[in-house]
This record gives sequence, structure tokens and C-alpha cells, in this order.
Amino acid sequence: MKAVAITFAALIALVASVAPAQAQNASPKIAVIDVARVFAEMPERDAISQRLEEEFAEPLAQLQQLEEEFEQLRERMQRDQAIMTEEELAAGQEELRQRASGLQRGGEQINQYMQQRESEERNQLLEKMFVVVDAYAAENGYDLIMDKGRMLFSSPAMDISDQIIERIVD
Repeated sequence: MKAVAITFAALIALVASVAPAQAQNASPKIAVIDVARVFAEMPERDAISQRLEEEFAEPLAQLQQLEEEFEQLRERMQRDQAIMTEEELAAGQEELRQRASGLQRGGEQINQYMQQRESEERNQLLEKMFVVVDAYAAENGYDLIMDKGRMLFSSPAMDISDQIIERIVD
């Protein structure tokens, strides 16, 4: 039993002495990338912005038309309230409340859908960027690539953003 304990202790000592030596010989290769800058320089970004503008042009125009009609009704109510009967005034105020509520719901729905579509498009571009980054890392033996925007400090020599942008633009 004592021999097993001594053998086990020797084995632990051997592993402990070999592990630091291996770790020193195989230091990880690390780089940083400015994801926001690379994203901003992606050529597809402008085309996507244009496509989203076109996609939302009609719903936004319809919402604008509803806002103008609401404003016209509000102005008419203010201008004519002195000559309106109580029933007309109450009906006008109720219509204003309904239109305001409809405008708010419509605006929220459009904004929510726009944010969803922008997020979908952004995620597709980020996925493309990450494919390029993964390929670059594999080709150049990087163990870790981090987002520069989420770091407190990194040496400019570690920044591979220009190389990634070059690959994306080509």
C-alpha cells in the first residue's frame, strides 16, 4: 500500500513538472479584431441599407399619411371646438384618441419589424465576417481572436482588422 502511494506521488510530481514545460513551449497565438470597424467597411452594408429603405418606404409613407390626417383632425378640432355641439366634440375627441392609439401601435409595429429585419441582415453580415475570421485564424495558426472593442487594452501589433477587411473586400 505504501509503495502504491509513493508511486502515485511520483507520478503526480512527474506530471506537474512536465505540464509547465509544455505550456511554455506552446504559447498561444492571439490576435484582436475591431469588429465594428470591419463591419462598417463591409461592401454589402450599403446595399443592405438601401434594400431595407426600399422595403420600409411604403409602410413608413402610410404611417406618415396617418400622422398628417391625425394632425389635420386635431387642428380642425381646436379651430372649430367653439362652434361644435357637445356630441360633435365628444365624437371628435374619441376619434382623436382612437387615431392616436392606432398611430402608436402602427409605429411600434413598424419599428419592431424594422429592428428585426436590421438584426437579421446584420447577423448575416457578421456570420460572413466570422467565416473569414475563422479561415484566417486556421491559415495563420491563431488560437484566440478577440473583439478589440471589448478589451481594455491590446497592442496595435495584435490587430488583424486590416487583413480581415482586405479578405472581405476581395
